[in-house]
Amino acid sequence: MNPPGYHVTSAEWLGAANERQSAGDSAAALAAYELALPLLPRDKHPQERARVLFQMAQLARLEGQVERAFASYDELLPLAAELADHRAHGLAVAMRGQLVFMQGDKSAGIQAMVSGLEELRGCGAGEAEHLTCHTRFLSRRLPRAEFERCVHAATADEALRDVLLRAGGC
Repeated sequence: MNPPGYHVTSAEWLGAANERQSAGDSAAALAAYELALPLLPRDKHPQERARVLFQMAQLARLEGQVERAFASYDELLPLAAELADHRAHGLAVAMRGQLVFMQGDKSAGIQAMVSGLEELRGCGAGEAEHLTCHTRFLSRRLPRAEFERCVHAATADEALRDVLLRAGGC
């Protein structure tokens, strides 16, 4: 218990969240991130807030809290765009797309994943290769023609189309 008048700082909550996350306690980490978030106002700490929102979204997914994950991604997306953080934005678009896919809207999910991949590849993010494999793996859950239509609808990038549509691989 904290002494009277003691207020936990955002750094302390973030430290606790990181510690709990490292220990594999995603529920406790999510709770600590949630307590840190109000201490990181968008206008004063936009980068830190974006990182916390991404972690919250990921942890909420692990905990099966779909609506909470969507809410975190939905707050993160415009913030990452304002910050011109293409890596964070691309990751959020792709990961939100995976969640959409897993919730049953396979076409919209694939299109979002491809859109996020396009952004990640454009900024040279290392995660692009891994998420390309995820996208190709998930593509097996819908008819090939539908996957091809989604890829063509989501990107005009011929190199990305080739990577996603070629046979073999992940």
